[in-house]
Amino acid sequence: MSPPPNARQTNLMPPPARPAARRPRPRAGDALQPGSSFLEVVEVAVAADTDLLTYGLPTHGHGAVAGCRVSVPVRGRLEVGVIWRRMAASECQVAVEKLRPIASLLDEEALWPEALRGALAQLARYTHSRLGMVVRTALPGPLRRTGAEHDRAPGRLPWHAELVPAVDWPVGLKRAQRRVLERLLAIGPCEVSALRRDVDPTTGIAKAVAVPQSALVELEQAGLLRLSQQREQLDPFAGATLPAPDVAPPLSADQQRAVSAIGGAVRERRYQGFLLRGVTGSGKTEVYLAAIAEALSGGRSAIVLVPEIALTPQLVERFQARFGDRVVALHSGMTDRARLAALEHLRRHGSVVAIGPRSTLFAPLADVGAIILDECHDASFKQATGVRYHARDLALLLGRGHGAAVVLGSATPACEEWQLAATDRLQLVELPARVLQRRLPEAFVIDLRVAERLQDPGDDRPSLLSRPLVDAIAETVGRGEQAIVLHNRRGFAPTLICRGCGAALECPRCTVTLVLHQAQRRLRCHLCDYAAPVEQPCVHCHATARLQVGAGTERIEQALQRELPSARIGRFDRDTAQGLRLHDLLDRFRRRELDVLVGTQMLAKGHDFPAVTLVGVVLAEAGLDIPDFRAGERTFQLLTQVAGRAGRGERPGRVLVQTFRPDHPAIVSALAQDHDAFLANELTLRRRAHYPPFGHLALLEVRHADASRAEAGLLSLVEALRQDGADVRGPLPAGISRIRDVWRLQALLRDDDRSALHHRLQWIAARAPQALPSGVTLLLDVDPLDFG
Repeated sequence: MSPPPNARQTNLMPPPARPAARRPRPRAGDALQPGSSFLEVVEVAVAADTDLLTYGLPTHGHGAVAGCRVSVPVRGRLEVGVIWRRMAASECQVAVEKLRPIASLLDEEALWPEALRGALAQLARYTHSRLGMVVRTALPGPLRRTGAEHDRAPGRLPWHAELVPAVDWPVGLKRAQRRVLERLLAIGPCEVSALRRDVDPTTGIAKAVAVPQSALVELEQAGLLRLSQQREQLDPFAGATLPAPDVAPPLSADQQRAVSAIGGAVRERRYQGFLLRGVTGSGKTEVYLAAIAEALSGGRSAIVLVPEIALTPQLVERFQARFGDRVVALHSGMTDRARLAALEHLRRHGSVVAIGPRSTLFAPLADVGAIILDECHDASFKQATGVRYHARDLALLLGRGHGAAVVLGSATPACEEWQLAATDRLQLVELPARVLQRRLPEAFVIDLRVAERLQDPGDDRPSLLSRPLVDAIAETVGRGEQAIVLHNRRGFAPTLICRGCGAALECPRCTVTLVLHQAQRRLRCHLCDYAAPVEQPCVHCHATARLQVGAGTERIEQALQRELPSARIGRFDRDTAQGLRLHDLLDRFRRRELDVLVGTQMLAKGHDFPAVTLVGVVLAEAGLDIPDFRAGERTFQLLTQVAGRAGRGERPGRVLVQTFRPDHPAIVSALAQDHDAFLANELTLRRRAHYPPFGHLALLEVRHADASRAEAGLLSLVEALRQDGADVRGPLPAGISRIRDVWRLQALLRDDDRSALHHRLQWIAARAPQALPSGVTLLLDVDPLDFG
């Protein structure tokens, strides 16, 4: 558990604005002035787009060790970096007299242990990224910024902004005002400082955005937003008190075998990767807890990764009930000050448990005994921007460096993970049955080609909801039980067609359709936050009448409320579940204050609701037509995972799956909860096509505001690769070819030999700066999961 807000000032703080006075031995924050000569030098990985840079170490700099942060001069300004290597000046390959000294030492001891630095260096080589960019990815924002202390002062009252709902925006808003309103519409109430920071959805790079105070005041005066000062909440998911301690329940025979295998590796301080395949409700979490207990008893730490921030509070509470305040959560909902306190707690205590998303792997833990990836198949473990690493690969690298047990747990492991076990690179451990002899839910298909479907008022086409599914929900609620309804599209209507000319209403900045959000009375782009009034005329014919095509979670929720007026129905998606609202909504459902929860795939991942006895899937094949060879696998995983939310308590569960394609292999296998049958079919198809895990891929993507310029740059690389005999496909527009007025084109490089693929990528990385036209950006994604 993180230390209280009024805890002592720690050394793990942002770089000071002004250096402290010199001391005989440097301490964190000291300025290190150049001496007459340097007897030693240091190689520093600066958190920027650079390789290792070399600096002189003054004679009094003996406290600067590998893993410490330092402030160094780069291109006329001070930047934060991490010492990678310290060596004698005689070993330096550059003229020592030309070196500049490090500006100041920011840590009194190493922040990153050798095992983490080694894993990051390997990650840079594998992803063909500069080490500085890997350091930038791994180092939390407050640890690589300067002059930020006043923003982190205890007890501050930051200004918050909140959109006034259901108010029309006037014509003629200033650009800054419209940007503020669009951002609040997308992310909900937030600190004003968040409105002045924009993160590019394709690169992950944050930049400052000008939001004048006058723009906010004018919007408040116009009645469009509310401004208020609120006490800073360090961690919106942290409980006020620790949960009551629990006692480990008796383990099943299958669980005991799993714990024996994993615990043995932890005790022996031996690196070993495990694939823990267990059906939903089989007690994988108890196996994780036992492995972590083994690590803690030996004075070591543990890392637990979860795919969704929504799972963090649930897991933290369960782990704190077992391990008390030795459990620390790290997640994006924390303030910078809370994150600093949590990181310091992890660094100062030798035996702790860090829980959070993939970035938790960068926690400053000196001796890790167990690393857990819960729901390891989930695509969110792959970084989609910046350095595109996979948490699974980094966890295995980190585990090898620490001599730790690495456990990949899932009911539906990906083909790549299964192949790692088949080739003995992971040890397979299985939990084939649910705990307490509970049965898996019965699954039934509702064929939408013939089933009776509801009629939406004002729409001449039938709804996606069938009468059998709605009746089943009514029966479930009538028995005092709960139901989950999955539909993996948010909003009210995903597409609007102009009735005048038949054109789809598209975002002016991106090549995607605008989504109707009826409660907000806005058309929204889910990529760039663009928003427009519902009555906006068609840009082609200026007509305002339009046809709503498809349904999102908002429309499903509305239809169910109309059919079941006495039922308490909630909606769980990115629009309704952010920050505190996310936690509150799940708590209300867990306390049975809601009968039905409609949601996107966020609902399918790891949640445990004992009163849920029915799961309904609105459209099983929603993701099957995406041009991606993993579409079938993801559909199988999603259906299997959401089905597993039913029947986890005393009462049996059932699953109703609506589909127009009941014979698709992924849907058939998911209904049968048969992972083996799905794998047999999928691996056969992949082997024939030489797709992973039997072939290796890398995605080349170029970006520029001028599509022809981007295409010319990529084409030159592709032609050179083909002349060298490479198997390369493209150039082709990306699945979403334009985002925020930047065009994206892709080429896919494939090779049966991983080493040969990386050799070509090294050639590309070296050639690209000279081959590409000025301003064209090249991104390399090794082992890509997303082709959008």
